[in-house]
Amino acid sequence: MSRYLTGAFAPLKREHTEHALSVEGRLPSGLDGLFTQIGPAPAGQPRRAFDGSYPWFMQDGLVCGVRLRDGRAAWFRNRWIRSRRVARALGETPAPGPRHFPIDTVNTNLIAHHGVLLALVESGCLPVQLSETLESIRYTDLNGQLPRGFAAHPKVDPATGELHALAYSPLRRWAEHVVVAADGHVNLAGRVDLGGRPLLHDIGLTDRSVVFFDLPVRFDVRRAAAHAFPYRWHGRHRSRIGLLPRAGGPVRWLAIEPCFVYHIVGAEEAPDGGLTVHALRYASLFDDGTDPLARPATLWEWHAEPGADYAVARPLDDLPHELPRTDPRRECRPRRLHYGITHDSSREQSGLLRFDRRSGRGEVRQLGPGVLAGEAVFVPRAPDGAESDGWLLYFRTDLAAGVTALVVLDAADLTGAPVATVRLPVRVPIGAHSSWIRSDEWKAMA
Repeated sequence: MSRYLTGAFAPLKREHTEHALSVEGRLPSGLDGLFTQIGPAPAGQPRRAFDGSYPWFMQDGLVCGVRLRDGRAAWFRNRWIRSRRVARALGETPAPGPRHFPIDTVNTNLIAHHGVLLALVESGCLPVQLSETLESIRYTDLNGQLPRGFAAHPKVDPATGELHALAYSPLRRWAEHVVVAADGHVNLAGRVDLGGRPLLHDIGLTDRSVVFFDLPVRFDVRRAAAHAFPYRWHGRHRSRIGLLPRAGGPVRWLAIEPCFVYHIVGAEEAPDGGLTVHALRYASLFDDGTDPLARPATLWEWHAEPGADYAVARPLDDLPHELPRTDPRRECRPRRLHYGITHDSSREQSGLLRFDRRSGRGEVRQLGPGVLAGEAVFVPRAPDGAESDGWLLYFRTDLAAGVTALVVLDAADLTGAPVATVRLPVRVPIGAHSSWIRSDEWKAMA
Protein backbone atom coordinates (compact mmCIF):
# COMPACT_ATOMS: atom_id res chain seq x y z
CA MET A 1 0.00 0.00 0.00
CA SER A 2 1.18 3.53 -0.76
CA ARG A 3 2.91 5.24 2.16
CA TYR A 4 0.51 8.14 1.62
CA LEU A 5 -2.27 5.95 3.03
CA THR A 6 -0.49 4.88 6.21
CA GLY A 7 1.05 6.43 9.31
CA ALA A 8 0.87 10.21 9.41
CA PHE A 9 -0.89 10.30 6.01
CA ALA A 10 -3.56 7.70 6.85
CA PRO A 11 -6.94 9.22 5.91
CA LEU A 12 -9.74 9.77 8.39
CA LYS A 13 -12.94 7.72 8.18
CA ARG A 14 -15.43 10.48 8.96
CA GLU A 15 -15.95 14.11 9.87
CA HIS A 16 -15.71 15.20 13.51
CA THR A 17 -16.95 18.09 15.64
CA GLU A 18 -15.73 18.65 19.19
CA HIS A 19 -16.37 21.60 21.51
CA ALA A 20 -14.49 22.94 24.56
CA LEU A 21 -11.15 21.24 23.89
CA SER A 22 -8.69 20.39 26.64
CA VAL A 23 -5.78 22.81 26.96
CA GLU A 24 -2.44 22.39 28.72
CA GLY A 25 -0.84 25.69 29.65
CA ARG A 26 -2.56 28.97 28.92
CA LEU A 27 -3.80 30.12 25.52
CA PRO A 28 -2.98 33.80 24.94
CA SER A 29 -6.10 35.95 24.87
CA GLY A 30 -4.62 37.71 21.85
CA LEU A 31 -5.13 34.60 19.75
CA ASP A 32 -8.63 35.27 18.46
CA GLY A 33 -9.13 33.37 15.25
CA LEU A 34 -9.05 30.06 13.43
CA PHE A 35 -6.04 27.81 12.87
CA THR A 36 -6.52 25.54 9.86
CA GLN A 37 -4.81 22.94 7.76
CA ILE A 38 -5.93 21.78 4.33
CA GLY A 39 -4.49 18.89 2.37
CA PRO A 40 -5.14 15.85 0.20
CA ALA A 41 -7.03 13.02 1.94
CA PRO A 42 -9.47 10.63 0.21
CA ALA A 43 -13.07 10.83 1.43
CA GLY A 44 -13.99 7.42 0.03
CA GLN A 45 -12.19 4.29 -1.08
CA PRO A 46 -8.72 5.35 -2.25
CA ARG A 47 -8.04 4.67 -5.89
CA ARG A 48 -4.78 2.94 -6.84
CA ALA A 49 -3.94 2.37 -3.18
CA PHE A 50 -1.47 -0.39 -4.06
CA ASP A 51 0.02 1.46 -7.00
CA GLY A 52 3.48 2.95 -6.58
CA SER A 53 2.26 6.08 -8.37
CA TYR A 54 -0.68 6.75 -6.01
CA PRO A 55 -1.31 10.48 -6.68
CA TRP A 56 -1.41 12.01 -3.18
CA PHE A 57 -1.27 15.55 -4.57
CA MET A 58 -4.55 14.96 -6.39
CA GLN A 59 -6.67 13.59 -3.53
CA ASP A 60 -9.81 15.14 -2.03
CA GLY A 61 -9.41 18.31 0.00
CA LEU A 62 -9.77 17.92 3.80
CA VAL A 63 -9.88 20.99 6.06
CA CYS A 64 -9.14 20.71 9.79
CA GLY A 65 -9.60 23.72 12.05
CA VAL A 66 -9.42 24.87 15.67
CA ARG A 67 -11.26 28.02 16.79
CA LEU A 68 -9.40 29.98 19.49
CA ARG A 69 -11.03 32.85 21.42
CA ASP A 70 -11.05 34.34 24.93
CA GLY A 71 -8.17 32.10 26.00
CA ARG A 72 -10.13 28.95 25.09
CA ALA A 73 -10.13 26.34 22.32
CA ALA A 74 -13.80 26.63 21.42
CA TRP A 75 -14.03 23.84 18.85
CA PHE A 76 -12.36 21.46 16.40
CA ARG A 77 -13.86 20.46 13.07
CA ASN A 78 -12.69 18.52 10.02
CA ARG A 79 -14.64 18.77 6.77
CA TRP A 80 -14.07 17.59 3.21
CA ILE A 81 -14.48 20.10 0.39
CA ARG A 82 -17.69 19.03 -1.37
CA SER A 83 -16.30 18.37 -4.85
CA ARG A 84 -18.19 16.08 -7.19
CA ARG A 85 -15.98 13.13 -6.20
CA VAL A 86 -16.39 13.76 -2.45
CA ALA A 87 -20.14 14.16 -2.83
CA ARG A 88 -20.35 10.77 -4.55
CA ALA A 89 -18.29 9.15 -1.80
CA LEU A 90 -20.45 10.66 0.96
CA GLY A 91 -23.78 10.26 -0.82
CA GLU A 92 -24.43 13.99 -0.88
CA THR A 93 -24.96 16.82 -3.35
CA PRO A 94 -21.83 18.62 -4.59
CA ALA A 95 -21.29 22.23 -3.61
CA PRO A 96 -22.99 24.52 -6.13
CA GLY A 97 -21.26 27.09 -8.29
CA PRO A 98 -19.04 27.26 -11.39
CA ARG A 99 -15.86 25.21 -11.77
CA HIS A 100 -14.06 26.54 -14.91
CA PHE A 101 -11.97 23.36 -15.01
CA PRO A 102 -12.74 19.65 -15.61
CA ILE A 103 -11.43 18.62 -12.16
CA ASP A 104 -12.95 20.35 -9.11
CA THR A 105 -10.71 18.99 -6.32
CA VAL A 106 -9.58 21.86 -4.03
CA ASN A 107 -6.93 20.83 -1.49
CA THR A 108 -4.00 23.24 -1.14
CA ASN A 109 -4.47 26.47 0.84
CA LEU A 110 -6.91 28.61 2.85
CA ILE A 111 -7.14 32.39 3.00
CA ALA A 112 -9.56 35.01 4.24
CA HIS A 113 -9.99 38.10 2.11
CA HIS A 114 -12.66 40.82 1.88
CA GLY A 115 -14.51 39.00 4.68
CA VAL A 116 -14.74 35.67 2.85
CA LEU A 117 -12.99 32.38 3.71
CA LEU A 118 -11.69 30.66 0.58
CA ALA A 119 -10.19 27.21 -0.03
CA LEU A 120 -7.73 27.30 -2.92
CA VAL A 121 -6.02 25.08 -5.47
CA GLU A 122 -3.93 25.78 -8.56
CA SER A 123 -4.09 24.61 -12.17
CA GLY A 124 -7.42 26.13 -13.13
CA CYS A 125 -10.20 25.41 -10.63
CA LEU A 126 -12.05 28.18 -8.83
CA PRO A 127 -11.92 28.71 -5.04
CA VAL A 128 -14.51 27.25 -2.68
CA GLN A 129 -16.16 29.58 -0.17
CA LEU A 130 -16.39 28.03 3.30
CA SER A 131 -18.77 28.81 6.15
CA GLU A 132 -17.80 29.72 9.72
CA THR A 133 -17.98 25.99 10.52
CA LEU A 134 -15.84 24.93 7.51
CA GLU A 135 -18.77 23.69 5.41
CA SER A 136 -18.52 24.09 1.62
CA ILE A 137 -20.92 26.88 0.62
CA ARG A 138 -20.13 27.23 -3.09
CA TYR A 139 -17.48 27.30 -5.77
CA THR A 140 -17.07 31.00 -6.42
CA ASP A 141 -15.93 33.21 -9.28
CA LEU A 142 -16.17 36.20 -6.91
CA ASN A 143 -19.49 37.39 -8.29
CA GLY A 144 -18.62 36.73 -11.90
CA GLN A 145 -15.25 38.50 -11.76
CA LEU A 146 -13.04 35.44 -12.41
CA PRO A 147 -13.58 34.25 -15.99
CA ARG A 148 -11.00 31.49 -15.51
CA GLY A 149 -9.36 29.90 -12.46
CA PHE A 150 -7.37 31.23 -9.54
CA ALA A 151 -4.19 30.18 -7.68
CA ALA A 152 -3.07 28.31 -4.57
CA HIS A 153 -0.49 30.81 -3.28
CA PRO A 154 -1.68 34.42 -3.57
CA LYS A 155 0.06 37.09 -1.52
CA VAL A 156 -1.39 40.12 0.26
CA ASP A 157 0.26 43.53 0.26
CA PRO A 158 -0.37 44.71 3.85
CA ALA A 159 -0.05 48.36 2.79
CA THR A 160 -2.89 48.21 0.24
CA GLY A 161 -4.86 45.10 1.21
CA GLU A 162 -4.55 43.88 -2.39
CA LEU A 163 -4.40 40.13 -2.97
CA HIS A 164 -2.10 39.22 -5.88
CA ALA A 165 -2.27 35.88 -7.67
CA LEU A 166 -0.68 34.36 -10.76
CA ALA A 167 -3.36 32.04 -12.11
CA TYR A 168 -2.25 29.31 -14.49
CA SER A 169 -3.72 26.17 -16.02
CA PRO A 170 -2.46 23.23 -18.10
CA LEU A 171 -5.16 24.23 -20.58
CA ARG A 172 -3.25 27.46 -21.38
CA ARG A 173 0.28 28.51 -22.27
CA TRP A 174 -0.01 31.76 -20.34
CA ALA A 175 -0.70 32.85 -16.79
CA GLU A 176 -2.94 35.67 -15.63
CA HIS A 177 -2.12 38.33 -13.04
CA VAL A 178 -5.22 38.63 -10.85
CA VAL A 179 -5.51 41.41 -8.25
CA VAL A 180 -8.32 41.32 -5.68
CA ALA A 181 -8.77 44.63 -3.86
CA ALA A 182 -9.54 44.80 -0.15
CA ASP A 183 -13.23 45.27 -0.99
CA GLY A 184 -13.35 42.18 -3.26
CA HIS A 185 -13.15 44.00 -6.61
CA VAL A 186 -11.12 41.98 -9.13
CA ASN A 187 -8.71 43.49 -11.62
CA LEU A 188 -7.40 41.17 -14.33
CA ALA A 189 -4.11 43.03 -14.54
CA GLY A 190 -2.52 41.25 -17.49
CA ARG A 191 -1.19 38.03 -18.98
CA VAL A 192 2.25 36.44 -19.02
CA ASP A 193 3.25 34.35 -22.04
CA LEU A 194 4.99 31.27 -20.60
CA GLY A 195 5.76 29.47 -23.83
CA GLY A 196 4.51 26.26 -22.28
CA ARG A 197 2.72 24.83 -19.25
CA PRO A 198 4.96 25.02 -16.17
CA LEU A 199 4.03 24.32 -12.56
CA LEU A 200 3.80 27.75 -10.87
CA HIS A 201 3.06 27.06 -7.22
CA ASP A 202 4.14 30.25 -5.45
CA ILE A 203 4.94 33.91 -6.04
CA GLY A 204 6.91 36.61 -4.29
CA LEU A 205 5.65 40.16 -3.93
CA THR A 206 7.53 43.45 -3.81
CA ASP A 207 6.05 46.94 -3.77
CA ARG A 208 6.61 47.07 -7.55
CA SER A 209 6.52 43.51 -8.93
CA VAL A 210 5.12 40.01 -8.77
CA VAL A 211 8.12 37.64 -8.74
CA PHE A 212 7.88 34.02 -9.91
CA PHE A 213 9.98 31.08 -11.15
CA ASP A 214 9.45 29.49 -14.60
CA LEU A 215 11.21 26.12 -14.29
CA PRO A 216 11.57 22.71 -16.00
CA VAL A 217 8.69 20.95 -14.20
CA ARG A 218 6.06 21.00 -16.97
CA PHE A 219 2.63 19.54 -17.67
CA ASP A 220 2.77 16.11 -19.31
CA VAL A 221 -0.28 15.04 -21.34
CA ARG A 222 0.56 11.32 -21.20
CA ARG A 223 0.79 11.34 -17.41
CA ALA A 224 -2.48 13.23 -17.17
CA ALA A 225 -4.17 10.68 -19.44
CA ALA A 226 -2.93 7.91 -17.14
CA HIS A 227 -4.47 9.72 -14.09
CA ALA A 228 -0.98 10.14 -12.58
CA PHE A 229 0.45 13.38 -11.20
CA PRO A 230 0.49 15.31 -14.47
CA TYR A 231 3.78 17.21 -14.15
CA ARG A 232 7.33 15.98 -14.75
CA TRP A 233 10.86 17.29 -15.24
CA HIS A 234 11.73 18.48 -18.76
CA GLY A 235 15.44 19.15 -18.48
CA ARG A 236 15.83 21.02 -21.78
CA HIS A 237 13.38 23.73 -20.79
CA ARG A 238 14.92 27.06 -19.83
CA SER A 239 14.91 28.19 -16.20
CA ARG A 240 14.22 31.79 -15.35
CA ILE A 241 12.82 34.27 -12.85
CA GLY A 242 10.08 36.61 -13.97
CA LEU A 243 9.42 40.12 -12.64
CA LEU A 244 5.90 41.19 -13.58
CA PRO A 245 5.35 44.91 -12.94
CA ARG A 246 2.35 45.55 -10.69
CA ALA A 247 1.69 48.80 -12.57
CA GLY A 248 1.62 46.97 -15.91
CA GLY A 249 4.20 46.41 -18.61
CA PRO A 250 6.35 43.59 -19.97
CA VAL A 251 7.92 40.92 -17.80
CA ARG A 252 11.61 41.24 -17.05
CA TRP A 253 13.14 37.78 -17.42
CA LEU A 254 16.27 36.68 -15.56
CA ALA A 255 18.02 33.51 -16.70
CA ILE A 256 19.08 31.09 -13.95
CA GLU A 257 20.56 27.60 -13.70
CA PRO A 258 18.02 24.71 -13.83
CA CYS A 259 16.35 23.78 -10.54
CA PHE A 260 12.87 23.62 -9.02
CA VAL A 261 11.20 25.81 -6.40
CA TYR A 262 7.88 25.25 -4.67
CA HIS A 263 8.07 28.03 -2.10
CA ILE A 264 9.54 31.51 -2.14
CA VAL A 265 10.66 32.92 1.21
CA GLY A 266 10.74 36.52 0.01
CA ALA A 267 11.81 38.94 -2.71
CA GLU A 268 13.46 42.35 -2.40
CA GLU A 269 13.60 44.82 -5.27
CA ALA A 270 16.00 47.76 -5.04
CA PRO A 271 15.11 51.21 -6.41
CA ASP A 272 17.89 50.88 -9.01
CA GLY A 273 16.41 47.66 -10.43
CA GLY A 274 18.46 45.13 -8.50
CA LEU A 275 16.65 42.04 -7.26
CA THR A 276 17.26 39.48 -4.52
CA VAL A 277 15.07 36.38 -4.10
CA HIS A 278 15.24 33.79 -1.32
CA ALA A 279 13.57 30.42 -1.89
CA LEU A 280 13.84 26.72 -1.12
CA ARG A 281 15.60 25.04 -4.02
CA TYR A 282 15.51 21.46 -5.31
CA ALA A 283 18.23 20.40 -7.74
CA SER A 284 15.44 18.68 -9.72
CA LEU A 285 12.03 17.14 -9.06
CA PHE A 286 9.60 14.71 -10.73
CA ASP A 287 12.41 13.42 -12.93
CA ASP A 288 13.03 9.78 -12.07
CA GLY A 289 9.98 8.33 -10.32
CA THR A 290 11.32 8.77 -6.79
CA ASP A 291 9.08 10.12 -4.05
CA PRO A 292 9.01 13.93 -4.51
CA LEU A 293 8.36 14.51 -0.81
CA ALA A 294 11.56 12.63 0.04
CA ARG A 295 13.77 15.03 -1.92
CA PRO A 296 15.64 17.72 0.06
CA ALA A 297 15.15 21.45 -0.48
CA THR A 298 17.61 23.97 0.91
CA LEU A 299 17.71 27.74 1.22
CA TRP A 300 19.24 29.62 -1.73
CA GLU A 301 19.57 33.21 -2.82
CA TRP A 302 19.31 34.57 -6.37
CA HIS A 303 20.66 38.07 -7.03
CA ALA A 304 20.44 40.19 -10.18
CA GLU A 305 22.28 43.45 -10.65
CA PRO A 306 20.44 46.45 -12.13
CA GLY A 307 19.86 45.94 -15.85
CA ALA A 308 21.10 42.34 -15.85
CA ASP A 309 19.24 39.61 -17.74
CA TYR A 310 20.41 36.83 -15.43
CA ALA A 311 20.54 36.12 -11.69
CA VAL A 312 23.41 34.50 -9.81
CA ALA A 313 22.48 31.81 -7.28
CA ARG A 314 24.23 30.77 -4.10
CA PRO A 315 23.30 28.47 -1.20
CA LEU A 316 22.70 30.10 2.17
CA ASP A 317 22.25 27.02 4.36
CA ASP A 318 22.52 23.25 3.91
CA LEU A 319 19.77 22.19 6.34
CA PRO A 320 16.88 20.70 4.32
CA HIS A 321 13.49 22.19 5.13
CA GLU A 322 10.23 23.22 3.53
CA LEU A 323 7.03 25.22 4.04
CA PRO A 324 8.72 28.56 4.82
CA ARG A 325 6.65 31.18 6.63
CA THR A 326 7.44 34.78 7.51
CA ASP A 327 5.83 37.66 9.35
CA PRO A 328 2.81 38.57 7.15
CA ARG A 329 3.15 42.24 8.12
CA ARG A 330 6.44 42.33 6.23
CA GLU A 331 5.27 41.13 2.84
CA CYS A 332 6.84 43.45 0.20
CA ARG A 333 9.53 44.44 2.73
CA PRO A 334 12.93 42.98 3.71
CA ARG A 335 12.63 40.17 6.25
CA ARG A 336 15.21 38.88 8.66
CA LEU A 337 13.48 35.70 9.90
CA HIS A 338 11.63 32.79 8.40
CA TYR A 339 10.28 29.55 9.87
CA GLY A 340 10.10 26.10 8.31
CA ILE A 341 9.77 22.38 8.91
CA THR A 342 12.68 19.94 8.80
CA HIS A 343 12.16 16.21 8.35
CA ASP A 344 14.26 13.09 9.00
CA SER A 345 12.55 10.30 7.03
CA SER A 346 14.77 7.60 8.57
CA ARG A 347 13.35 8.35 12.02
CA GLU A 348 9.97 9.78 10.96
CA GLN A 349 10.86 12.91 12.88
CA SER A 350 10.20 16.59 12.31
CA GLY A 351 11.79 19.74 13.60
CA LEU A 352 10.87 23.40 13.59
CA LEU A 353 13.42 25.75 12.04
CA ARG A 354 13.93 29.48 12.53
CA PHE A 355 16.47 30.93 10.11
CA ASP A 356 18.05 34.32 10.81
CA ARG A 357 19.45 35.99 7.70
CA ARG A 358 21.43 38.47 9.77
CA SER A 359 23.46 35.75 11.46
CA GLY A 360 23.18 33.28 8.57
CA ARG A 361 22.24 30.51 10.99
CA GLY A 362 19.24 28.33 11.66
CA GLU A 363 17.94 27.21 15.05
CA VAL A 364 16.01 23.93 15.24
CA ARG A 365 13.52 22.56 17.74
CA GLN A 366 13.64 18.76 17.37
CA LEU A 367 10.33 17.02 18.12
CA GLY A 368 11.68 13.52 18.74
CA PRO A 369 11.37 10.20 16.87
CA GLY A 370 7.90 9.45 15.59
CA VAL A 371 6.66 13.02 16.04
CA LEU A 372 5.78 15.09 12.97
CA ALA A 373 4.83 18.70 12.46
CA GLY A 374 2.53 20.36 9.98
CA GLU A 375 3.28 23.80 8.60
CA ALA A 376 4.15 26.28 11.35
CA VAL A 377 2.52 29.72 11.08
CA PHE A 378 3.86 32.91 12.65
CA VAL A 379 1.15 35.05 14.29
CA PRO A 380 2.19 38.60 15.32
CA ARG A 381 1.44 39.60 18.90
CA ALA A 382 0.66 43.22 17.96
CA PRO A 383 0.18 45.17 14.72
CA ASP A 384 3.41 47.12 15.19
CA GLY A 385 5.59 44.65 17.10
CA ALA A 386 9.05 43.34 16.29
CA GLU A 387 9.53 40.62 13.69
CA SER A 388 10.09 37.95 16.37
CA ASP A 389 7.32 39.21 18.68
CA GLY A 390 4.53 36.71 18.29
CA TRP A 391 3.53 33.07 18.43
CA LEU A 392 4.25 30.03 16.29
CA LEU A 393 1.29 27.67 15.81
CA TYR A 394 1.45 24.17 14.33
CA PHE A 395 -0.20 20.76 14.41
CA ARG A 396 2.02 18.13 16.12
CA THR A 397 1.29 14.43 15.54
CA ASP A 398 2.62 11.58 17.69
CA LEU A 399 2.59 8.54 15.40
CA ALA A 400 2.86 5.93 18.18
CA ALA A 401 -0.06 7.39 20.11
CA GLY A 402 -2.00 8.29 16.98
CA VAL A 403 -2.90 11.74 18.33
CA THR A 404 -2.52 15.32 17.17
CA ALA A 405 -2.28 18.53 19.18
CA LEU A 406 -2.28 22.20 18.27
CA VAL A 407 0.88 23.65 19.81
CA VAL A 408 1.48 27.34 20.55
CA LEU A 409 5.10 28.47 21.01
CA ASP A 410 6.60 31.84 21.83
CA ALA A 411 8.28 32.62 18.49
CA ALA A 412 11.18 34.32 20.28
CA ASP A 413 11.87 31.15 22.30
CA LEU A 414 11.77 28.37 19.71
CA THR A 415 13.17 25.62 21.95
CA GLY A 416 11.33 26.66 25.13
CA ALA A 417 8.29 25.01 26.68
CA PRO A 418 5.03 25.45 24.75
CA VAL A 419 2.85 28.36 25.76
CA ALA A 420 -0.17 26.08 25.31
CA THR A 421 -1.07 22.69 23.85
CA VAL A 422 -4.59 21.91 22.64
CA ARG A 423 -5.50 18.24 22.56
CA LEU A 424 -7.48 17.35 19.45
CA PRO A 425 -10.14 14.62 19.30
CA VAL A 426 -8.66 12.98 16.18
CA ARG A 427 -5.33 12.62 14.44
CA VAL A 428 -4.90 15.23 11.72
CA PRO A 429 -3.33 13.71 8.58
CA ILE A 430 -0.28 15.39 7.11
CA GLY A 431 -1.57 18.08 4.77
CA ALA A 432 -0.45 20.85 2.45
CA HIS A 433 -0.71 24.30 4.03
CA SER A 434 -1.77 25.75 7.37
CA SER A 435 -3.27 29.19 7.96
CA TRP A 436 -4.14 31.56 10.78
CA ILE A 437 -7.37 33.44 10.11
CA ARG A 438 -7.88 36.39 12.46
CA SER A 439 -11.44 36.95 13.60
CA ASP A 440 -11.44 40.45 12.11
CA GLU A 441 -10.52 39.03 8.68
CA TRP A 442 -13.67 36.96 8.42
CA LYS A 443 -17.02 38.63 8.84
CA ALA A 444 -18.94 35.44 9.54
CA MET A 445 -16.57 33.89 12.09
CA ALA A 446 -18.51 32.36 15.01
